[in-house]
Amino acid sequence: MRNHTLSLALSGVVLMLSLPSQAEEPATPTATWGGAAELGTIATTGNTETSSLNGKFALNRDGQQWDFSSKLDALRSEEDSVTSKEKYFGSVQFDRKFSEHAYLAIQADQERDRFSGFTYQTTASIGYGYRLLHTEFRHLDIEAAPGYRRDKVKATDAIDEEDIIRLTLKFGWKINAGTTFTQTANADLGESNSIYKTETSLQSQLNGSLATKLTYKVKYVDKVPDENKNTDTEFGVTLVYSF
Repeated sequence: MRNHTLSLALSGVVLMLSLPSQAEEPATPTATWGGAAELGTIATTGNTETSSLNGKFALNRDGQQWDFSSKLDALRSEEDSVTSKEKYFGSVQFDRKFSEHAYLAIQADQERDRFSGFTYQTTASIGYGYRLLHTEFRHLDIEAAPGYRRDKVKATDAIDEEDIIRLTLKFGWKINAGTTFTQTANADLGESNSIYKTETSLQSQLNGSLATKLTYKVKYVDKVPDENKNTDTEFGVTLVYSF
């Protein structure tokens, strides 16, 4: 089943890449690169000693035909010198533009969460994206893609593999010159297990390239290893440097 799904996806990629892009946006002389680095820390002392470190790095490229985006996240928390949270996440996506609205989305990511019951969770997908809204102040993208997920269960080292359907929504709103709201929602739907994620953030400019950012994340996994919870939430406050 997995080979059949991947064959169909690759056939679709070849077909779409061979089509002319008659309605592409005007060509730009060079690609535009940008990115951001985030860092947030919290420490308490007294009856309970806790510390946490939240770091992120993002890099993106807007080109004439191809867009690229990548992200690295790290989160670590300690309470009374005992690690209570340790998670690392990385993702990469390539978008091949076909018109002002349509694009091919190629995506892969991996999460390593020490306390999730999984050694790692990896997904990859190739599918279709459509920009429903694209103005100076708002954008709204939706994506649908067949894909593949590979998870390793920590307690048994068992490998779980299955075909999935990935559905993604990305919304951005520039509220004013210094404030931006973003919302993403993602569903990886499989026969034996499904994963749902949302991320909500509000970024406020301080001055120049510096900003503060509030982020709230929710992750829900249908089936998790024994003694692990289905839902994880995170709330972060970070300082952002954009370049």
